[in-house]
Amino acid sequence: MDYFKLLSKFYVSLHYKVKNESSIITLVIVPKIPWELVTAQAVLLLKAEGPIVPCMLSSYRKFLLSMRCLLTDLNAKTYLVAVIGAGPAGLYAAQFLARQGVQVVIFNRDIKPGGLAEYGIFPDKQKMRTGLMAQFHRILHMPNIRYVGNVTIGQSGDLKLDQLRQAGFQAFMVTTGAQKQKWLGLPGEDLAGVYQANDLVFHYNRLPAFAEKQPDIGHQVVMIGAGNVMLDIVNYLRLESKQRLITAYARRGPGQVKFDQQTLEPVAGCLDMEAIDHAVQSAMSLINHSPYDLEPFYELLTKARQKSTACNSKITLRMAFLKSPRRLLGDETGHVKAIVFESNQLVFQDDEFVAQATGEFETIPADTVIFSIGSQVDEGFGLPISQGNYVTNPAPRYPVDGISYEVYNPDLCAHCEDIFVSGWARSAGEGIVGLARKDAERGAKAILSYLDTLKPISDDEVDAVLMRLPALDKETVDLQDLEILEKIEQEIAAEKGLKSFKFGSKEAMLQAIKNRS
Repeated sequence: MDYFKLLSKFYVSLHYKVKNESSIITLVIVPKIPWELVTAQAVLLLKAEGPIVPCMLSSYRKFLLSMRCLLTDLNAKTYLVAVIGAGPAGLYAAQFLARQGVQVVIFNRDIKPGGLAEYGIFPDKQKMRTGLMAQFHRILHMPNIRYVGNVTIGQSGDLKLDQLRQAGFQAFMVTTGAQKQKWLGLPGEDLAGVYQANDLVFHYNRLPAFAEKQPDIGHQVVMIGAGNVMLDIVNYLRLESKQRLITAYARRGPGQVKFDQQTLEPVAGCLDMEAIDHAVQSAMSLINHSPYDLEPFYELLTKARQKSTACNSKITLRMAFLKSPRRLLGDETGHVKAIVFESNQLVFQDDEFVAQATGEFETIPADTVIFSIGSQVDEGFGLPISQGNYVTNPAPRYPVDGISYEVYNPDLCAHCEDIFVSGWARSAGEGIVGLARKDAERGAKAILSYLDTLKPISDDEVDAVLMRLPALDKETVDLQDLEILEKIEQEIAAEKGLKSFKFGSKEAMLQAIKNRS
């Protein structure tokens, strides 16, 4: 029977151009045809990147009402992949896989997606956050992507990878990021008044479990690290407008600072240039390389100060170089009172500057110490770890651009061939969102190569796989729940006259969703 000819008597055609995408979707709706005549040969035609696979068009339900539509292509292969983590890397990996016809389920430990794009960007960078979240919104509404929030995956999580594998997932993309802050293992790190950068970043971004924990920041603040996160924290302290002397310590020289002009600009007016000049000159005597180019450092500071406004705060920002912390000292109450630094010399080796200890020590008074020295992956997930990252196969089966995305350790991981990592889970703290996207898409290509070695699943198997997962004694969150939560938070922000509003706990989010559902 010529189904195309039969259905052409009844169909209604609708052309829909997807925002910011090159693809044109042509919907062919057949409301008058009995569903027993609907076959896998013709109901809906789709002109888009990649193959066409069966799915529910939930993103178009407003004009499709409750009609079930099928994407058709007899040659399409359906595979099912679990993406663990819903930060930028996870979402971009899911998008890449979905565009190639893969069915994707995103599992997220948080209720909201976005990861550091939601909980790691300084609140003043609203344009950046809004743009990213708009992209993520479109990804989550792709027809062959499903979202399951408030679920942790891993050996110590709500569900284990083995349980997902037994249920029928064919591959796993782990994009959990670098969730743990690094400690140096120094004496005194457990003193009161000592913080990790994320303690403050997650606090002012309202991440549940951190939102209600108000850091007690003193007047003499030592920052360990000289990157953009350090500057974001300084900016947060600037807005509090309390009398504070903040000094950022770097283990290498002024030419190796890791912050950029844009992040420096909001606090550039608070720089104590006389103290910074003195710190630079002190460092020059310990740099074993001539000439040492200071021009980029001073050019960075000058341009930032030219675009900055007056400090309008009581903070003073200084910098110190070639200093490595060695121990923290506490008072009789168990609160930090000072930090001991060892001076370094900078030696040029193998085309880079290396900090070497000199054996000279200095004690600096401090009532608050904040470590901003990077992150590492969570060992609780259950994958092998080396140097803060999940271990990848040194001889990958499916390398992409010479990079391995395959988890590897035959001693600890009996079933690793279907597990892939990308983003900060592969290389902790490396790059920004644009680089995370590129890395995620390369990792997705590696998964596609692996999937080609497997037998495709049937279209109806996806629902069956999810049904086979063990029941959880907690509420999970789907895409519809996210839309309800987003609307509620927008309403509260409007009522309070705020640019945005976030609930400070998972319990409050879940209750708000429940009340509105």
